[in-house]
Amino acid sequence: MFSPSPFGVMLKETRESAKLSQFDLASGLGKTAQYISNIEKGKNNSPPDDDAIFKLIDILGLKSDAAEKFRFLAYADRGMLPPEMFRYVFDCPAIIGLINYAVNNNIPMDYWDSALSDIFSKRKVDNHG
Repeated sequence: MFSPSPFGVMLKETRESAKLSQFDLASGLGKTAQYISNIEKGKNNSPPDDDAIFKLIDILGLKSDAAEKFRFLAYADRGMLPPEMFRYVFDCPAIIGLINYAVNNNIPMDYWDSALSDIFSKRKVDNHG
């Protein structure tokens, strides 16, 4: 049994919202409808390459936050970070150490939500105060 990835789910939902068939979407990529179907169903272990991701964003009419989420999920489906994020993380040993600490100590996601909220609210006060 196959299970769609978050990227496959977003692809299907976005395609259906845009009222495009799998064939319509695939044609814009030079692929088959089966290719799109396989991604949406979780049968394809290789999501589109970088060029195809940007073509899909364009065909689907995704803008700003939705386009960035779509792109991020496509990279995540390949077990990767987008290149600019990878370079930033790779160049910041403190971030790698923080991630290792969080993984090794099972730091829950709600902790990060709270910590980041505190950081960003303090930053707003510092910038406007």
